[in-house]
Amino acid sequence: CVCPEGFSGDAGAGESCVACDAGTFKSFEGPLPCLSCPGDGLSAEEGRSCACGAGHFFEDNVPRLSCSGESSESCPCTPSVGSNDGTLSFEAYPSEWNWQSCASIIISGVAPRVTVTSLEKQNVGLYVYLDECDDADCMSYQSVRSEQIYNSGWAYQSSMRHLRVRLQWSVYGGSSITSGSVVATLSTTSKPPGCSPCEADTYKDTTDAAACNSCPSNAVSAEGSTSLSACTCPA
Repeated sequence: CVCPEGFSGDAGAGESCVACDAGTFKSFEGPLPCLSCPGDGLSAEEGRSCACGAGHFFEDNVPRLSCSGESSESCPCTPSVGSNDGTLSFEAYPSEWNWQSCASIIISGVAPRVTVTSLEKQNVGLYVYLDECDDADCMSYQSVRSEQIYNSGWAYQSSMRHLRVRLQWSVYGGSSITSGSVVATLSTTSKPPGCSPCEADTYKDTTDAAACNSCPSNAVSAEGSTSLSACTCPA
């Protein structure tokens, strides 16, 4: 059981789902709280979004974290979904000389940043592989980073909306782990929710959560245009 968009609460723990207060929103399912709307703080779509003034549209900018590939008891994929400062943990129990790949995580947000915030290891090498993707399914992507991580604090800032993170463990020299587990915790951040100006050649003349409208065919307009009359035919 999960609380739907527009409602906060942890239904899986027996809590009631409570509608987001005025001036807040929640655009995703799950147990996380509602977030504050930007600017004048006007909720829209029954707490699922926020209203923005003329010439602007709403971007929730909340990272979506999704597992890709198979999880296992030795390397579970357990992201928290829908948090502006979400965390995801990879936990592995390697016991022999081998390579062990974790299920990959795809982070969808506005210019997401991933940071290794904690790293506990013993006779283990940790390698990270990053792909910047064209879409949330990461069917088309470009590999941008492949390296070994030695300490916490490693970070990467993406310029794309979708970033795939893959971790791989290697146990050194036939060693075995005799106690505890190997854990890497990564944090993801994105821009806070906000009202962004309509792109060039579009306009919006209402205060609501609606998207910007395209100018008529071949017409152009400046960024942040607030009316159809701002769309003009080029010389």
